[in-house]
Amino acid sequence: MKQLPLILCLFLLALGACRNDPPASAAAATEAEQLELPPPEEDFGASQFKWGYIGPAGQLAIEGRFDDVRPFSDGRAAVRVKGRWGYIDRAGALVIPIQFQGAWSFSEGWGRVLTYENKMGFVSPDGSWAAEPKYDDALDFKEGRARVRVADKYGFIGPDGALLIPAQYEQASSFENGYAKVRLDGRYGLIGLDGKMALPPAYKKVAPFSEGLARIQQGGLYGFVDLSGQPIIVPQFENAQDFNQGLAPVKQEGRYGLIDKTGAFVVAPEYQQLWYAGESFWGVEKEGRYGFIDAEGEGIVDPQFEQIYSFENGFAAYRLGRLWGYLDRDGNLLTQPQFGLAWAFHEGLARVATHRGIGFIDTLGALAIPPQENFIDLRDFSEGLAPVQVYR
Repeated sequence: MKQLPLILCLFLLALGACRNDPPASAAAATEAEQLELPPPEEDFGASQFKWGYIGPAGQLAIEGRFDDVRPFSDGRAAVRVKGRWGYIDRAGALVIPIQFQGAWSFSEGWGRVLTYENKMGFVSPDGSWAAEPKYDDALDFKEGRARVRVADKYGFIGPDGALLIPAQYEQASSFENGYAKVRLDGRYGLIGLDGKMALPPAYKKVAPFSEGLARIQQGGLYGFVDLSGQPIIVPQFENAQDFNQGLAPVKQEGRYGLIDKTGAFVVAPEYQQLWYAGESFWGVEKEGRYGFIDAEGEGIVDPQFEQIYSFENGFAAYRLGRLWGYLDRDGNLLTQPQFGLAWAFHEGLARVATHRGIGFIDTLGALAIPPQENFIDLRDFSEGLAPVQVYR
């Protein structure tokens, strides 16, 4: 019991510093255009409290011996010892040596790494080079392509490391729905997986096609074009988001509503915020309170919460006062507001902060993994394992 005051102190500090993100209002978060490199190795020392992994029953599956870790993906997890990164397998064995300045979770079978020459490349699960470290910047593989930077230009490589789309763009995003956003001469357009221009670079802003329409900005206003580049909904809105379930949130005269693919409002613009929240629901803010509506604008959950998150894996977190709880997809309370912090469900478990520390609840709202005195911090489950910081 001697360690309990220290754990509670650290937990209270975490509550003060690690607040939940704002609600996923306008659009989903986008990737940063520039990579923020890790600090140099000498800026790292051995952590006093080590990281390991627990299993779904809360048992310590991989002992705490790392200074930092990332979630498991494709059977591998990036781990740090002092200032260097490598990879372990699900048994905790080191399968790719501790050697990199930076390492990220595997995506589509390849792990992105940064060498001490400040060059990025990709490793395969056995540690061999899938793409030699020769790029000044890179993003993870998505849809069989990885965006890379050569000097000051961006292109894309394939899984064998070959440059499939030449590095010729001023900026570029990862592929999404078969398209990537690129910039030429200060204007944005879209390319397909074959590298051919699908939408000429003629816009101040553009988003990849979603349900056959791409969101564009011209003259300070938003509209939508089809796959041929023809304007289907002429730019007329102050803001807009992508189409989901045949509807798109748009802003007109300072308020958000939902339009169909003809540009007609099916839900009048009366909300301060409106976004697609999963499960065929839309999250809304009205007079500072949050709730959910359906495609016809009918209230599934009337705006009553001080903060909500989108539905993920069947549940959405909400906040009333200073405490968090969960709703199910029918709008019923899974739990009362009782947690200091709440995160999304992953693999049937959701991370929650209680007055005793961080634990996990199950899809019935029961505490499946109670806080433990020797667990300082926990992260979400991935491939049956969750990172844990251990007091010892």
